[in-house]
Amino acid sequence: MLSTKWSKQLSTDMTMSVESIVPKRVLEVKAPVFEGLQVIVTLNCRLSGGVNGRAPFDISASGAYLVLASGRHEGYDRFEPNILQRYVKIGIDPFGAERCGLDLEKLAKIGAGRLYSEDVVVIHQPLTPVLRAIASQVLLCPLNGVMKDMYLAGKGLEMAVAATEPLLAQRAKQEHKLSGADLERIWHARELALSHYQQPLSLHELARQVGTNVKKLAQGYRQLFGMSVFESIQQHRLHEAYRMLSTGAYSVSEVASFVGYAIPHFSTLFRSRFGFSPSQLIH
Repeated sequence: MLSTKWSKQLSTDMTMSVESIVPKRVLEVKAPVFEGLQVIVTLNCRLSGGVNGRAPFDISASGAYLVLASGRHEGYDRFEPNILQRYVKIGIDPFGAERCGLDLEKLAKIGAGRLYSEDVVVIHQPLTPVLRAIASQVLLCPLNGVMKDMYLAGKGLEMAVAATEPLLAQRAKQEHKLSGADLERIWHARELALSHYQQPLSLHELARQVGTNVKKLAQGYRQLFGMSVFESIQQHRLHEAYRMLSTGAYSVSEVASFVGYAIPHFSTLFRSRFGFSPSQLIH
């Protein structure tokens, strides 16, 4: 298979990148995260990604990945060797997204399918036949020159709509089931839960502080974010622990104590989440 790799500025607010290669060795790439919306359609891929030195997340299956970022962030990708890496990626800046009718704020609040939500939001969804067809058409585009750029710009917009429309439709259904007041309470509960992650508030206390009952909070939270309050807190604790350990400035016991875990339990949870022990990160 011939290697292909290129990146184009298709308009003032849209970029497109294509890659179809088999790295002979581990390939590590550090670069600023695109500000706005990225839609990455992977046909074949195996890599781990990270943002701002925080805990990595794995991309090991075909699918569509939405990356939403505002402000400056440093991204990191680690591609595995001898594995076909084939994907199409578009980037649309915030002004372009607004002109296209893409509501980035609503997309950033979608809970289901989240791989990462610390500094940058990363959402995964299955690869649909429509997205596979669009990506293949981009990879096999036979045109040249201006005609090619016009064709690719159209495909880029088509890909953005195909990747975001199901998510926004799903969110609209969720919002229809939850009132505006309920949504506000659930988001407030999430902020409170994560801000007290070292000494977590009970569900009863969270519900009391936001003005709802435990059952409504628990059900609404899972419906909106795709996980329980407890799972959100645990995920946040472990990502914060990863960030601290990766600086090399703290011992495992210091980090475990800071994020609110006893050492044996912390090591077990850390290994389960990241696939290696916390001590391996600082050596």
